[in-house]
Amino acid sequence: MRNQILTILIFFVATIANAYSPNTKWPYLNENFAEGTVYRGKEHSVAKFNIHLVDNVLHYINPDDDKIYTAKYSEIDSVVISGTTYVQCDGKIMQVMAKSSAGMVLRYDYADFDALFTQIGAYGTSLNTGSGRNLSSLELAGLNNQRHGLMLQEKHDGKEIGMRKKYFLRIGKIDIEANKKDVEKILPADSKESWKLFLKNNKIRWKKPESLLLVVDFFKD
Repeated sequence: MRNQILTILIFFVATIANAYSPNTKWPYLNENFAEGTVYRGKEHSVAKFNIHLVDNVLHYINPDDDKIYTAKYSEIDSVVISGTTYVQCDGKIMQVMAKSSAGMVLRYDYADFDALFTQIGAYGTSLNTGSGRNLSSLELAGLNNQRHGLMLQEKHDGKEIGMRKKYFLRIGKIDIEANKKDVEKILPADSKESWKLFLKNNKIRWKKPESLLLVVDFFKD
């Protein structure tokens, strides 16, 4: 029994140790660029994609020169990367966590650059002597059409970037942050009483996609 527990603990620790974390030399949401498809209306294109954590923009590798480029927002309705669907929301690329005929629940995974700035300044110094919170001082990779192969050589050499997340709701054509206050701002005047009853009958957890989908479905016609 002790051996079994020890084996489980070792596996758990190893899993944590091997968990991916972005860093300044590889500031991407995913550990690797992966095959995906961008959809725009009836058109689609295939490439290897990843999401850069400065402004959460979509990057792709051009196979002709091995350089990394930024996809234009005007060319994206949605993108599927390794089976995971992302859409644009509030100018960012966000993951679709749940959806129905009424809309979607989206998760915004973003870099905590503020926390990184509390550790280092412009040139590795403390904030007391650094030159302010300018992202250029972090020397983040992937911003100037760098070659993918060269970035891979330094992939594990950067300073770790902490991650945070927020949830958003897409209700029809309206995108809002997933919280009670913002939802109530878009409530039709004749729905306020039914909204109160809805909240009474449903314990909404504002950080749980399956619970947030109930909020989205409240707006069904």
